[in-house]
Amino acid sequence: MNAGPMSRRFGALPRSRLVLRIYLMGLLQFAIVVTAMVLLSRLSHRTPHHPLTTAYVADHVAESSDPVAEVARAHQIMGDSIALVADDGETIVQVGNLDRTKLSKSPQPGEPAAVRLRMHDGRNATLYIKSEGKAPPGLTVLAVLVVLVTGLFSWLVAHSLAGPLTKLSETARAFGRGDLSARASLRRKDELGDVAVAFDEMAERVGEALRAEKELLANVSHELRTPLQRIHIALELAREGDAEMTRASLGDIAEDLGELSRIVDDVLTAARLSLRKGDTHDPARTPLRLENTDVRDTIGKAVSRFRAEHPARPLSVTVPEEGVQVVADPVLLRRVVDNLLENAHKYSDDPSTPIELSAARKGERFSIVVADKGVGITEADLARVFEPFFRADKSRTRATGGLGLGLALSKQIIDAHEGTLSLQSRPEHGTTATVLLPLPG
Repeated sequence: MNAGPMSRRFGALPRSRLVLRIYLMGLLQFAIVVTAMVLLSRLSHRTPHHPLTTAYVADHVAESSDPVAEVARAHQIMGDSIALVADDGETIVQVGNLDRTKLSKSPQPGEPAAVRLRMHDGRNATLYIKSEGKAPPGLTVLAVLVVLVTGLFSWLVAHSLAGPLTKLSETARAFGRGDLSARASLRRKDELGDVAVAFDEMAERVGEALRAEKELLANVSHELRTPLQRIHIALELAREGDAEMTRASLGDIAEDLGELSRIVDDVLTAARLSLRKGDTHDPARTPLRLENTDVRDTIGKAVSRFRAEHPARPLSVTVPEEGVQVVADPVLLRRVVDNLLENAHKYSDDPSTPIELSAARKGERFSIVVADKGVGITEADLARVFEPFFRADKSRTRATGGLGLGLALSKQIIDAHEGTLSLQSRPEHGTTATVLLPLPG
């Protein structure tokens, strides 16, 4: 039998801080109630007096010249019902609740105790004493105190739960109404505190996503405007009938159309890869076209394009002498290498600083490494570079261009291939991007 899930379930209980708190509070209330019940039982249950005690009272009554006062005094002290009856049937004194029908000289169990005595005036009589089991005056106060303490503990437990839950509910409603600054901000070291922290983190991520969406609109508008303006100028020149300038502009128009196509394609590919996470069986949502791909050939094409676009940038390439086959989408894999090389170029200010690209087998995986000695990335930004539309250096936006989709899209592509993409970087020391792809078999 597999006891893993069961053991994990019960093993998690002691670590549950909220459950432990409620359990301890309930245990404390239970202990208080049990203790109070024991005390109440002992205080309220009066056992019949010992015969010596009864005899002692009888001796005092017999010796007293005022038996009525002596009986009253004993009743006040003991709280018991007492009757003094002469042999001739006269009831000399009776205090408390005694059933006269049970006043016999030979009482049975449960009946009042009876003691024969000779009084001070010479008459013979019988003294009857019955334990009433009355609670002492402080018993009621103790019972009320127990109820109050139990109620106080119950209120504290309820308040400790209701307060944070109300705060979370109000914050969730405010956030749902569009107040993106709403936060629970609960400082508790239990599960409710964990839920509040998780909610605040979720709200922060949602806010960042909405801000990124607005930034995307601004970035797309900026990136589309430039090539569209250049195309518009070229068309105006063509309209003026200058054939030579028109022919010269055709290359620029083709380049601008390619840039527009790339921007739109990046956005659509990122969107479709995001949808793929929710449904991997829908071909319409899966932009991957998997086939046996020679990684060496894919890297060679990316290197050729990079050297053609940036002839002044030194690029060192180290790849296996023989081709290596992986199951991948060659177009998307090529885009990953293009993006990594382009990022290394953009963020290396010195045009003479070389970029290094290396590829090799690593066990059951194939690695592609792109390293530069550029501006690097801070530790805070390094944790966010794979977020869509995030750019570490916003001051360089116009100089470097782009939507901030390159790394995010590359990671989505590698994740879809069941591989990994990681970055190591230090400011002013450069950045190293490492891709690991699974090899067939």
